[in-house]
Amino acid sequence: MSGLFLSFAAVAGAVEGGGGFNPFEFAQGATFWTVVIFLLALLPMWKFVFGPITAALDERDRKVDEALAAAERARREAEEQTAATRAELEKARAEARAMVEEATSRAERQAEAELARARSEAERQLQQARQEIEAQKQKALEDIRREVVDLAVGSAAVVLGRSVESDDNRRIVDEFLTQAGGAAR
Repeated sequence: MSGLFLSFAAVAGAVEGGGGFNPFEFAQGATFWTVVIFLLALLPMWKFVFGPITAALDERDRKVDEALAAAERARREAEEQTAATRAELEKARAEARAMVEEATSRAERQAEAELARARSEAERQLQQARQEIEAQKQKALEDIRREVVDLAVGSAAVVLGRSVESDDNRRIVDEFLTQAGGAAR
C-alpha cells in the first residue's frame, strides 16, 4: 500500500514541478497510437475475453430458461397429478358410497328374507298348532262320545234292570248320538 502511495506522490510531484510525465497533458500522436493499439487489442480481447464471457452469460441464460421451462412443466405435472388425485379420490368416494348402498340394500333384502322366513315359519307352526288342536278336539269328542255311549248303555241297564253290554247295543247308541249330533249342528 505504501508503494502505491509513493507512486501517486511521484506522479503528482512531477506534474507540479513541470518536468516528467503528465497524464493530463494532451499529446496528439500518443492519442492516435493509443486508439490504434486499443482497436488492435480489442479484436483478441473480443475473441478471448468477451467471447467466453458472452458465451458463459448465454449459457447461464439458457440454463435459467431451461430451469424455468422445467419448473413450468413440473408445475403443470403437479396440477395434473393433483387433478388426477382428486379424480381418484372422488372415484374412491363414489365407490365407497356404492359399496355402502349395496351393503345397505343387501342387509335390507336379507332382513326382508329373514322376516318372510320367520312369517312363513310362524304360519307353519300356527297351522301345525291348529291341526294338533283339531286332532285333540276330535280325540276329546271321541272320548266324550264313548263315555256317553257307556253312560247310556249303563243307564239303560239300570232302567231295564238287566245287562246291556253287547257290541250291537253300543253301535245303536253310537248311531243315535251321531244322528243327534248332526241334527244339533
